[in-house]
Amino acid sequence: MVTIGVGVWLLLDILRVWLPSLITIFGQAGTTPPQAPGLFALGWFLTPLPVLFLRSLSARSKTAEQSARLPLDLWFAILLGAVRLALQAADGEQFQLYAASVGVFAGLTWLATIVVRTRRSLLRGVACGIALATLTHAALGTYAAVWRPGVLGWAVAAAQVLLFGWMLTRTPRLTRDDLDGQAADPVLCLLLPPALLIAGTVTASPARAEAAVGWPDGWAAALVAVAVAVAAVVAGASATPGRTPLLPGVALVASVAVALFATTVHEGVPGLLPPYAVVAQAVGAVALVACLVWADWPGARGRSPRATNAGLAVFCGNLVFLGGLFGYYAGYDLGYRADALLVAVALLIAVVATAHGRLKDRDSGSRVRRSVFYRWPGAVLATAAAVAAALLPQFVAVHAIPPPLYSIGRGNADELRVVSYNLRMGYGITGTYDIEGAVRTIQRADPDVVLLSEVDRGWFLNGGQDTLSVLAAALDMQAVFAPAADQVWGDAVLTRLPIVETVGHPLRSYGAPIGAQALSVVVQHGTTEIEVIATHLQPSAVESDTEPGKEPTMQAADLADIVIERAGQGRPIVVGGDFNFAPNGVAWREMERAGLYDALFRVRPSPTFPAEDPEQEIDHIFATGGLDRKQGAVLDAPYSDHLAVMAVLRVERPAVYGT
Repeated sequence: MVTIGVGVWLLLDILRVWLPSLITIFGQAGTTPPQAPGLFALGWFLTPLPVLFLRSLSARSKTAEQSARLPLDLWFAILLGAVRLALQAADGEQFQLYAASVGVFAGLTWLATIVVRTRRSLLRGVACGIALATLTHAALGTYAAVWRPGVLGWAVAAAQVLLFGWMLTRTPRLTRDDLDGQAADPVLCLLLPPALLIAGTVTASPARAEAAVGWPDGWAAALVAVAVAVAAVVAGASATPGRTPLLPGVALVASVAVALFATTVHEGVPGLLPPYAVVAQAVGAVALVACLVWADWPGARGRSPRATNAGLAVFCGNLVFLGGLFGYYAGYDLGYRADALLVAVALLIAVVATAHGRLKDRDSGSRVRRSVFYRWPGAVLATAAAVAAALLPQFVAVHAIPPPLYSIGRGNADELRVVSYNLRMGYGITGTYDIEGAVRTIQRADPDVVLLSEVDRGWFLNGGQDTLSVLAAALDMQAVFAPAADQVWGDAVLTRLPIVETVGHPLRSYGAPIGAQALSVVVQHGTTEIEVIATHLQPSAVESDTEPGKEPTMQAADLADIVIERAGQGRPIVVGGDFNFAPNGVAWREMERAGLYDALFRVRPSPTFPAEDPEQEIDHIFATGGLDRKQGAVLDAPYSDHLAVMAVLRVERPAVYGT
């Protein structure tokens, strides 16, 4: 069981590298056709099939049946551990992409080959692996160990691989006769990869839990961690959970739907996750494993599952995983309701587990004692470990980033220093997650306010990090988030100044595949209230097909109307972000119509995209009258596909009191 658990833990860590590498390295952040990364991923997901075919041929030979040998899965397990260490040493680029791809191949093949001899321990091992991955991710503040430089990252990687290696040394040599009747149930094997998708994306995501509104720091992640730990205890119990598989099936579908569809308005910002979404995640984590328990039927009426069927079932489940994952994220480009696809995957798990479980319930040869009490000492221990892991970042500086070697330094008290940065979820031009570099760049600018675009708070495709929490903790700033694509992806404002008011303004999409908004945050600068607005405009479907320019002119007009309305309250306004338009175009004139002036005019031209060889001026900072534009700069920050920009403004308008 422990061997399987650590192997699943390693596989999930490798997926946290491989999935964003498909987008940032192979896909080059959207510059390649969207189907190309999908076909590349499909190729690696198909690679276990030849191995399964050759193993099937080998199993029929008399030599293979009579000779003792190391199991086939052991060799792929060794490769899996080696890739995990290689990724810890990787520094982006093609090596990272292909090393992670080999790791995915090794992990998927290992899982498809180990099921031939894990009849009694497969489910417990997978549930244990999900729990290990979740608790580690929560204990590190959702900053995945595989991206961590220095001692901490290597310590976690070494602990994983050493534990995995020690368990592998305990694997005995087996004969063909030893493997007879030891295959896991094919239905369980089919559902395991889709279950990993639901767990990684929704039910076992501490980053998504921390993004929910209204929870104390750490406790939302603690609730999810406790749920996955208790679910692992449920998987290890000898009793079938409940009297019918219908109950966990309904609970799974309902909880995933609530966790994905629910939104609320908090402090003037719409579209955020509500607190009860965290409860839905926790219920879903237990219900998911309960469904798998009902699907775990190791043979009926004396008939044991065939090894070939078990391996092929895992292979088919892997294709469901891939289709569900890319179908989910492709929805944001193609315009359909993406989160409904994950609910469909949860429904598939529930329906198959319920149908299989009801047959199991009617089979007198496979009935087991039912009980709602599952090894209470183990549950208590697992709960304590989960709470301790999730609350660890509140007491230990897991985001400890040393102060910068130098700072531009503070000016006089009338200055407002603003940085605008399209973060691309924290992935630099080499495709590696380099949040420390982004933090150092922002620290050197010594800003009062940071306006961020493309902020990720838990997308599994991007590794599942809560990037905003990592930045806020490292910079010791307050954070305000506003969703754009969904509840955990959008724009944010970081500030060290007192916050007076927050208002979210969703912008009409005009057919653009990804949503946009304007996040207004009123800050107290001395005796003056200043409104800062973070945004990321998107060209509409019509505009993106029009040459030249591809400017989001319609959203720019809506943003200008918002600025005009907010300016009526008498505050000076700063607007910054990734505007996707260049100076002096139609969209630029909309900003001028709103009374906004270019805060970077002293450093024009100021190209910011692409970061490795900037040619396009699409990241801007604007300010209304009452803010003197003293200084502007483009910051050398290769920690995204955009460069950051900074403006130093002097407050001239008389003090404004109240809101």
